[in-house]
Formats: sequence, C-alpha cells, structure tokens
Amino acid sequence: MSGFMEILLIIALILGIFVLPKRMTRNQDKGSKGTVGLNDRFRPKGWTRLAIVTSIIWPAVVFFFMQPWNDRWFPFLYIAVGPVALTWAIAWIFSGFLRERR
Repeated sequence: MSGFMEILLIIALILGIFVLPKRMTRNQDKGSKGTVGLNDRFRPKGWTRLAIVTSIIWPAVVFFFMQPWNDRWFPFLYIAVGPVALTWAIAWIFSGFLRERR
C-alpha cells in the first residue's frame, strides 16, 4: 500500500500547485494591474482539460492492473508513461507549427 500512498501524495502536490495560486490571486486587490495572474496567461480549453485528466487517469489505471511493484517497472513505463509522454510531445510539436503559421 505504500505505492498507493505515494501516488496520492503526488496527486495532492500537483493539485496544490494548480489550486493554490488560483486561491491566492482571489485575495489580492482586483484593481492592481501590475501583476498578471495564472488565469490571465493560461486558460485551458475543453480538449486540453480532457488531455490533462486522461494523462492522470491512464497511468493510475495501468498502475493498479499491472502492479509494477512486483518487478514490472519497465513494462509499466512503456505502457503507462510512454503513451502519455509521446502524446504530449506530439501535441507540443503541432502547437509550435500552428503558432508559426500565425
């Protein structure tokens, strides 16, 4: 069960990184225009949100079915982490080409 707790800790840290700045910008004065908040720079659309959630759920599901703690780390990395990293790399490359056209 220690592996499960480590995964939950990583998820909690990631959520803290994304939620905490949003909560802190609400407390600041709305009239100050000198700073740019997280919401002003990056607002993910529906497909991006779907990709982020899928990137979290896919490795978690594969983690529970493959049980990599039984000396199955390399197949787990290829099946769970590999497709996620490859998909994000392809999306990053295509977004670069699309921005270059504009």
